[in-house]
Amino acid sequence: MDDSFSDLYDSDDAGSENGLTAGHEAELDYYAILNVQRDATIEDIQKAYKHRCRIFHPDRHTDEDDKAEAEKIFVQLQNAYSTLSDPKRRAIYDAVGSEGLDYRGWDIIEKSSFSDDIRRQFEFLKRLREQELMLTRVHPGGAFSVRANCTGMFHRLPEDRFWPQFTGLAISQAVDCSLTTNDKISLVGRVKSSNGRGDGNFQMAWKKSYDSTMHFENTLTFQGDSIQYSFKVLRTIFEKAALVFQPSIQFFPLHGVYNPSISVVFSQQLRPEVQGTLAYTLGPQSSSLTTSIIVSELNHPKIIANLTLSPVNPNARLVYNKRYAQHDSSYEYACSFSPYGLTPSLNFERRLGKFSKIGCGITFTYPSFLLLVNFKLKTGFSTYQTSLTLCDCEEDICRTLIYGTILPYATFELCKLIFHKPIDKFMRLFSDSTEELQVNAFKKEESVKVHHLMRPTAERIAKDEDRKQGLVIIEAKYGEMANAGPSAAKYPVAGDKLIDVTIPLQAMVNDSQLRIYSNKSQLPGFYDPCPGQPKMLKVTYKFRGEMHLCTVADEYPLNIPLSGHRLNN
Repeated sequence: MDDSFSDLYDSDDAGSENGLTAGHEAELDYYAILNVQRDATIEDIQKAYKHRCRIFHPDRHTDEDDKAEAEKIFVQLQNAYSTLSDPKRRAIYDAVGSEGLDYRGWDIIEKSSFSDDIRRQFEFLKRLREQELMLTRVHPGGAFSVRANCTGMFHRLPEDRFWPQFTGLAISQAVDCSLTTNDKISLVGRVKSSNGRGDGNFQMAWKKSYDSTMHFENTLTFQGDSIQYSFKVLRTIFEKAALVFQPSIQFFPLHGVYNPSISVVFSQQLRPEVQGTLAYTLGPQSSSLTTSIIVSELNHPKIIANLTLSPVNPNARLVYNKRYAQHDSSYEYACSFSPYGLTPSLNFERRLGKFSKIGCGITFTYPSFLLLVNFKLKTGFSTYQTSLTLCDCEEDICRTLIYGTILPYATFELCKLIFHKPIDKFMRLFSDSTEELQVNAFKKEESVKVHHLMRPTAERIAKDEDRKQGLVIIEAKYGEMANAGPSAAKYPVAGDKLIDVTIPLQAMVNDSQLRIYSNKSQLPGFYDPCPGQPKMLKVTYKFRGEMHLCTVADEYPLNIPLSGHRLNN
């Protein structure tokens, strides 16, 4: 068998020691290694990289054992810097971690800067492990959606109320299969039922890529009363612009009617973080002109503005996305404007487990006073969603907002406050900590060597800081946080499982200041002494001849010195 692509992937049969090291390397947090925030600029990354090199550059150590250990950490620093300073590699790392950087082949799939797309592309590349470019493997995906009408629960008069009613169901399944390096076929099936009526369609597509600048796609769709064929050509005109040309024709056998249409899309990168799109669709029944502006931040869409001009339904839509590193969560605020009304919406999504996400959203339409809520669960390539209609008339909107949204949310927050321990224990069921437990044994041994490397730098900085009455770390402990609950993050209490991190913190002091932004267990000289449990960092330090004490939860940044940390005599 031709093994020309065998070097695309790491071997799974490596020895135990190499396997452990590789697993440890895959779990490294590059932001923590450089001690920068996840929204750090290139300048911040360069500055942090140079500061780290002063400690771990092999040429700064004379002992052979120290030099060998410094080389290991210096390689990690170089990998972190090369990844975070490259926008494309940083996007892959933010989406799927350092493991995705080991897979060569991103150039043969469709380019994307969206996190969810990169995750799907990464999963596609992982399936190339045992055969060349996944010649015979399939790429499944599915969606399951349920709709219910709950408006009867919130009517004012008791005799008018009724139980929720099931109104719709939709199921879709998709399979992609690569025939050759440049050819792929996909099959998509959808069935749905709404208010007692069923419908569905079946779609076949053949996608071919001639090179990185030319892509073709043929699609044949069978519906209940029609057959549609479309042909799409995507061509990169020049480096930052692409053109999509898509003619299609729909045939209705029962009536013998043909419905042709054509779409032309032009996309241009206006700035490094701004993408503009202009789309025109022409057909015998309707036509539309749509322009879109997408403003990205750290390879994620932050602002999306759409304007559609059409004789049937002209509309405008504005979307703002806010992302948070904690739990990989995101908020989406959107608002649509049309001659028929105003539709604001709010959606939230967060990571539930290693391969799953959970989300919810609320949508309101004025002047129809239609209020919808939805709940979503993503596991791998499958999506499960439930949509509930809470209100559809003006006279019940206030009652619905109180009893259908505000009170349930307040009850949920109250339950989290009262039963936080069982809830935290339940949430930990979704986290896979097996690899983390194995990695921590390696990091514990590694931290001893790193402490030895950082000790000369820490002692030198401590002497310099003490001479100018600056920042001197007296004692620093990292590990278990004894208390739990919503207030624990503000007032953490140290537990029993603690490690000493005085030397690493002192070595990181720069000009009488210390800032730590990222996951602390990933910092050089740190490791996780209590996997799966809440953690904190307790620091006793001296500044300007006075003692200070600071304790922060693991998810909060450390910023010292501050006058509020000063201890009274």
